[in-house]
Amino acid sequence: MSSYTKKKLISAVAPLLSNIGVCKLFAPAYAGLGHILTFHRVIKPQNKQRIHNHLSLEISPEQLENTIAFYKSQKYDFISLDEVYQRLHSPKRLSKFVAFTFDDGYRDNYTIAYPILKKHQIPFTIYITTNFPNCKAVLWWYFLEEEILKNDSIDFEWQAKHYHFDCSSIINKEASFDHIKNLITRSFQIEDHEDLLSVIFKKEKTALYSHVKALALSWQEIKTISQDPLCTIGAHTVNHYPLSQLTTEQVISEINESRELIELYTGKAVEHFAYPFGKIEQASLREFDAVKALKFKTGTTTRIGNIFKAHRHKTECLPRISINSITDTSVLRLQSSGLLPFIIHRGRKVVTN
Repeated sequence: MSSYTKKKLISAVAPLLSNIGVCKLFAPAYAGLGHILTFHRVIKPQNKQRIHNHLSLEISPEQLENTIAFYKSQKYDFISLDEVYQRLHSPKRLSKFVAFTFDDGYRDNYTIAYPILKKHQIPFTIYITTNFPNCKAVLWWYFLEEEILKNDSIDFEWQAKHYHFDCSSIINKEASFDHIKNLITRSFQIEDHEDLLSVIFKKEKTALYSHVKALALSWQEIKTISQDPLCTIGAHTVNHYPLSQLTTEQVISEINESRELIELYTGKAVEHFAYPFGKIEQASLREFDAVKALKFKTGTTTRIGNIFKAHRHKTECLPRISINSITDTSVLRLQSSGLLPFIIHRGRKVVTN
């Protein structure tokens, strides 16, 4: 079953499960101490066809408001990642908490999300991939969406092999996106990365930076927003590469250089990190050890799960709850109660893997 189909299925059954009170049965054991939410972009609704991967990365301003309203109605404390770390090491039993985090460093985090968060006085973290404001990284997932939506097929030659992807229907377009995404992230070599992207998208290398120039926060915007006490700036590597495909030396360089550059521009210590492509196949024990050795307070993955007291010994690999375009109140109840993580992880509480 594709990830898109899973999301649609969850969205369909969530109201029923929420209404019959199943969530209340799981909450005592699986809700945990609180939750760290994952956002990417906050943009105004667009009346055009999209690939589901991008609908998983984008929410509307109204959804952000609704998410805040939901956790307010449930009497959650809205806290920063610094306080998440403190609470995990506190012997006291405190109220349920929720922490808001945004990955990558998109400009709409500043222009659209920030005013909403400021209005409600919500602490938040933005994880910056530093070659985004440097305009030296490739937001290839947007090029991939464009190519798939406008073509009935995609063909290219790479390393003496011909690749053909059928994009004649929306189902085939979704499948082709996933296959090409896997080709880019799982057969990864830094020295070949931009060559492969140039071949797939039939663009000169310099043209590959157009999306990041248009969509990423600038260093001045990062510096400005970092001055607000509500905002924490975290590190998200230099290039947003899948870390599992790099050497240990490259992993450490990607993490540490991003932190050092953010500290240079903001004048503030960077103590929190998020793994690019943070699922189990892209970030695991080796990467966790690197973040721990570099003495970050927290490292966050994209494993779906709530925060438990056991995480006080594993703050380098905290799970999160992903907020996407189909996350309504009923889905939030499933996630926050622990029912959805229970189903996904077959009854296991996510601590490391």
